[in-house]
Amino acid sequence: MGDKDLGPMLARVGPLIDRWYFCDLPTPRAAPAQQLQAAWGANNTRQDVMASTHADPQAALQAAVSAADPADRIVVFGSFFTVGGVLKDGIPRLGAPHLSS
Repeated sequence: MGDKDLGPMLARVGPLIDRWYFCDLPTPRAAPAQQLQAAWGANNTRQDVMASTHADPQAALQAAVSAADPADRIVVFGSFFTVGGVLKDGIPRLGAPHLSS
């Protein structure tokens, strides 16, 4: 949410994440994806990490699944709106490219 102190959270999980998928949420209290990415970028020290923005949690998840390698883990975290946006239709069946080969 836009009223939360993002810096400490981003610093804490930053070393664990190689690709960020920021998304917009359907509530006025939420920080826009672009703002989240900017906050992340202001403190990111890893040159090997990338980030992108997406219209909603489902779009972010689909982008993550499309880019995933067989050994990758996809972690969805943030507000209940973020996690709920991924689980709203049930636990997603992930169709990563490497699973269809």
